[in-house]
Amino acid sequence: METRTVEVEEFKIKGYGLKGPLSEIPGKWDVLNTELAEKDIVVEESFGLCLAMKDAEIHYIAGIKSNLAERLQNIEEAVVPAGKFIVAKVEGGISGIQSAFNELMKMDGIQLRNSFSFERYIHAEGSDGYEIEVWLPIE
Repeated sequence: METRTVEVEEFKIKGYGLKGPLSEIPGKWDVLNTELAEKDIVVEESFGLCLAMKDAEIHYIAGIKSNLAERLQNIEEAVVPAGKFIVAKVEGGISGIQSAFNELMKMDGIQLRNSFSFERYIHAEGSDGYEIEVWLPIE
């Protein structure tokens, strides 16, 4: 797995939140994608932000950068603090996300820091598809 390290400034994500089972995550993406299409909001990236996880319950936001979300309603906001992340491209689509996170966490020399991990979906202009990256906060 190829990785890179990225240092980011603080940024805000706004979107549709979930506090419940992992199985409900796709429904939040359906709501977000429908709202973006209906409101004709074009984005180059979107984020699946994990705010907390305990057992099979997750606090998650399917969202976009806050400056693009002004016309979305009934949304939740989270601030991703500035800091360093180890980033890897996900192979195999959405079903490969968890294994990509697991591989990153098992890497030698990785020291996690207290922040949010997330998926980043990169929507190439003119493409119907997207690439997925996982971002894990590190020291």
